[in-house]
Amino acid sequence: MRDHQSPLEAALADVHATVTELLTTADEQYAAVVERDRERLESVTRQQERLSVRLERAERKRAAALADQPFAAALATQPGLATLAQAIASSVRDLQAKHAHTQGLIEQAAELNGQTILFLQRLVGATSPAYGARGTSAPRQSVLLDSRA
Repeated sequence: MRDHQSPLEAALADVHATVTELLTTADEQYAAVVERDRERLESVTRQQERLSVRLERAERKRAAALADQPFAAALATQPGLATLAQAIASSVRDLQAKHAHTQGLIEQAAELNGQTILFLQRLVGATSPAYGARGTSAPRQSVLLDSRA
């Protein structure tokens, strides 16, 4: 960070650095999901939470530096900010794509797990499981109340 940065430039530099770190953790998150490493996934999630707090602080500084000035106007008055803003936008798009990829993998794993549970229930002849394939309670009838009716 240069000593003569404006408050807005410093805030944007912090936003960019944080988003770049979030990109790295998104890769780590995907690897943990692929490897089914729950401990690593929890560790990465905690790291992402810390980075999210850091990003929120940087965004507050950015908003304070802008005051009531529109972002486009600030970009026009300070050379170099447009390049930094474009780099942030590109990193955010990359981060969104990585999260969508990981989400798709998690959804596929959940679907496969659900199918496996259904298969195992059919295999062992379970007629009324306490939980269904999606984790929801299956309806159960009360033997005491049903026998009186």
